[in-house]
Amino acid sequence: MAGPECLPFKTVEDVLEFKPENYKLFAATETLVRRIPIAKDAPKTILCHDMRGGYLQDRFVQGCFDADSYRFYHWQYIDAFIYFSHNLVTVPPPGWTNTAHRHGVQMMGTLITEWDDGKKRCHQIIESDDSYKAFADKLVAITQHYGMDGWLVNIENVVEPDKVQRLCDFVAYLTKSLHEAIPGSQVIWYDSVINTGGLRWQDELNEKNCMFFDVCDGIFLNYNWKDKSLRCSKELANSKGRAMDVYVGVDVFGRGCLGGGGFNTVEALTAIRQHNMSAAIFAMGWVYETQGEANFLQNENRFWRLLHHLLPVRALASSHLPFSTSFCQGFGQKYYSQGLEVSAAPWHNLGLQEPQPSLTNAQFEGVTPSTCSMDLVTGAALLGGSSLQLRANPLPKDGSPVIYKLFCVEFEIKEPVVISYSFKNEEVGLDIFLQCEVSCGNQTKKLFFKGDNSDKTPDTDSSTVVFNSTSATNFVTSYPLLKKAVVSTASDQWTTRYYRVNPSDLGEFTLTSVNAGLFYPTPPDQQPEAQTVQLGQIQIIPECFLDTDITVTDLCVLKSDEDGVTKTLMWKCSNISAVKYFNLYSMKEGHQLLGHSNCSTYVIANSKSATTDQGDTTHPAAVIVQPVLKLGFALPLSACPSVEL
Repeated sequence: MAGPECLPFKTVEDVLEFKPENYKLFAATETLVRRIPIAKDAPKTILCHDMRGGYLQDRFVQGCFDADSYRFYHWQYIDAFIYFSHNLVTVPPPGWTNTAHRHGVQMMGTLITEWDDGKKRCHQIIESDDSYKAFADKLVAITQHYGMDGWLVNIENVVEPDKVQRLCDFVAYLTKSLHEAIPGSQVIWYDSVINTGGLRWQDELNEKNCMFFDVCDGIFLNYNWKDKSLRCSKELANSKGRAMDVYVGVDVFGRGCLGGGGFNTVEALTAIRQHNMSAAIFAMGWVYETQGEANFLQNENRFWRLLHHLLPVRALASSHLPFSTSFCQGFGQKYYSQGLEVSAAPWHNLGLQEPQPSLTNAQFEGVTPSTCSMDLVTGAALLGGSSLQLRANPLPKDGSPVIYKLFCVEFEIKEPVVISYSFKNEEVGLDIFLQCEVSCGNQTKKLFFKGDNSDKTPDTDSSTVVFNSTSATNFVTSYPLLKKAVVSTASDQWTTRYYRVNPSDLGEFTLTSVNAGLFYPTPPDQQPEAQTVQLGQIQIIPECFLDTDITVTDLCVLKSDEDGVTKTLMWKCSNISAVKYFNLYSMKEGHQLLGHSNCSTYVIANSKSATTDQGDTTHPAAVIVQPVLKLGFALPLSACPSVEL
């Protein structure tokens, strides 16, 4: 892994010299999936990531071996994510953009100028109309190439009075140009410079900074606001019909912020929501930086659980179909494919993160049994590095099920779909099922996907439609792509149940939630203290996608440096939009996983590791490129091309 690094642009000249062909590896490949639009009077939430200067292990576009690297996975709570650093132009590494887009979240970069050096760069940009337009045009080109959705403009230096209007014109021109190039993109102004050119943080929207707010998509307020500041900001924004475009800043490190930040960030966010205002949460990496890496998962979940009631869950729309998730967060102690361990090395790659549940353990607060939980586990996975463990301690003795709410969606189902779920269960008698809520016209129904053809199911009512599972072997033979990818490589440690749902039987419907449940068809006399099942994957695939034939062609060594140590591979794919990422294997001593790529290029930083034990580059080994499909499985290696280095 390691290899190419995504880094910021540090000077004005660097930006002006940008050429897309020099930055091919850093372009995101995932387009922004659609979410259900929120009401115009609903507050929005932006997250701004500032941690240790940025560009840590996430800068490696092909991933790294540090499984404990920082990651974010509570995408359901936010509308946009800003990648921040103290460099002139901060572009998000593609792993961030890919996983944000997979969850329907916009990804933004940062333009920042600070203090004396920043003043020089700022004035260089706005020296003339031609200079600011040239710079803005390059920012638009960078946005398009990197697959981003906008910018935070953070000018934290004094601006000469005679150049303030030109700075405002620059922001207006950037916003207009970006909107024309990328519909739905946005530019956010940070509350810093005022209309006189002075560096005066206002902590509110007022007549001193409104000129910048008026020409872009929103303002990110500084953190030292009071209740009066919020009232005044809301009143002024309301007068412009833009109440939700004021993002009130919250510093998780608590520097001058109400409540002092940390786990008490909820106090500041509560005050903001009492005014029904949008928020910008800054430096949420506080959890990772100050609470220890070893307990990150526990503390991160605690942090967001405290804010849960203030952050409405955003639902995914039909553009996300086909939908598949193995719950992987983009890291693991091992890497698995089709339930089989293919690499024992720890890894981290945000670009491999799968869609995460919309709902968390907050759903169990005040519910009996209160010890139910959904937890990420890395001991085994169907695809990637982790699976979702469903735990009850204990299940109800009367045999009634415990429901785990997983995803809020709005998937319109007009054609037949294949629905499946994979699980691992070591407890005899305990069963798992999938339950989906749907709307059919004015009716609400539940689809119940049971384990076998027996009549033993949890209590259901007249609104429930029961589906029986089909033998996996028999089912996949009806679909050549499934047969090709699944039957020949699947692990027998996991059970997969398949169902075909035809809207012609139910009428066209909209899927609104996806849930799992645990129950005992026949409750035992003595239950164990805790019941657990590992949920490895959920798939909702329109049947037409299973007719797709995907091939990799023209695999070649594009170039090699003079000493032969670094080689770049390139290939073509017949349907790149259907591929989530590619695995690359060396054929040394069998198939050894080299790494992953979200695009059709891969750089082998040290080709000797893929050759003979002596590292003799005159006898190169072959490398295989394996597509991992968005349907949720990888093509078998026997169907994948190879090339000699």
